Amino acid sequence: MANYKKNYSSNNQNYNNNKQKVKHSGAKSTTYTPLSGPNKGVEQHLTTGWRLAKGELIAIKCVTTTKSNLSEKGWFGSVACTFTNTKTGVQSFHWGTMQKNGGKVVIDSMAFVINPRAKNGGYAGTFIRSN
Repeated sequence: MANYKKNYSSNNQNYNNNKQKVKHSGAKSTTYTPLSGPNKGVEQHLTTGWRLAKGELIAIKCVTTTKSNLSEKGWFGSVACTFTNTKTGVQSFHWGTMQKNGGKVVIDSMAFVINPRAKNGGYAGTFIRSN
């Protein structure tokens, strides 16, 4: 008599391979010119991002300010970044640097990067510095 055994592990493996990955972060970048306020008529660079952290959505907004100076290498210093927990409403503020052409923002104090040009709609999250 032949031994017919179902191979459940291969069925589970196929199921897991067919599941779509869930996106955990994203980012976009734009430039605009305010029509009113202290920066009226001055071109501003804005990078927005989002990240799911422990089941909570964190919204990120980074914008150039009057303190933002463009370096020779094409990076703005003193970019104002606000992190908002959309569930609790708690906000935190950090200073970062922004790449003028790509909109990439780096916040060294948090080891955090917001990159609108990363694949699949951008990336917002931690980075590991390679020396």
